[in-house]
Amino acid sequence: MAKLVHNVQKKQHKERGQLSSRSRYGLLEKKKDYQLRARDYHKKQATLKSLKAKAKERNPDEYYHAMVNKKTDSNGFLVSERDTEVLSTDQVKLLKTQDAAYIKTLRSQELKKISKLEKTLQFKAQGEHTVFVDTPEQKQNFDAAKHFGTSRRLVHDRENRLRLEQLQGRVELIPELNEDLMPKESLDKKRIKKFAQLQSHLERQKKLKEVEERMDMQREGMKKGNKKKVVDALGRTAYKFKRERKR
Repeated sequence: MAKLVHNVQKKQHKERGQLSSRSRYGLLEKKKDYQLRARDYHKKQATLKSLKAKAKERNPDEYYHAMVNKKTDSNGFLVSERDTEVLSTDQVKLLKTQDAAYIKTLRSQELKKISKLEKTLQFKAQGEHTVFVDTPEQKQNFDAAKHFGTSRRLVHDRENRLRLEQLQGRVELIPELNEDLMPKESLDKKRIKKFAQLQSHLERQKKLKEVEERMDMQREGMKKGNKKKVVDALGRTAYKFKRERKR
């Protein structure tokens, strides 16, 4: 006969929280929190107990063949040594050649980014255009657009200042800045950001060039022959090989 179970909603026994008068002690620990803490504590105690038993039963005269290649420090702890594989000179030269090729590839990528940014930024010349007049009245009434024979929008374009004869019927050549679409402040911010990117790429390219030169010097030093280490006026190190007569 099946067991009769009354499907009655039982009362939920909830654990109380921390009293307001004891809030300085933090949250009140619940039973599940205590169980986790107790389980972790007993696990650690069992580990310590087994380690103490192993240390007590250890034979001081124990020996195995791997002890020959092992070392201990001053505190008696085992020092693990990394298996170092000795490479030949040709293998080291090959690895350094591969590393130098990788560095060269990274440097070429940086140079491409630098040239692309320089084209978009379009560095302007730093000189000035001085116009001489005869009288103070001419200086006061001087009109730059009339003097250069161009539109007022193109007066400040020094690199490509077109004349009115060239602009007849070609209004699209006159640059017009739409302040509503792209304010001048946002354009300046974008330009400053591009300058910062260009500076970071230039610094990275310089560091990669130094690494490449250092690796080339190391490979030169590994070559056979009578050589001498020479330092030039700029502090750069190079190897000078003695001339040998070819047979």
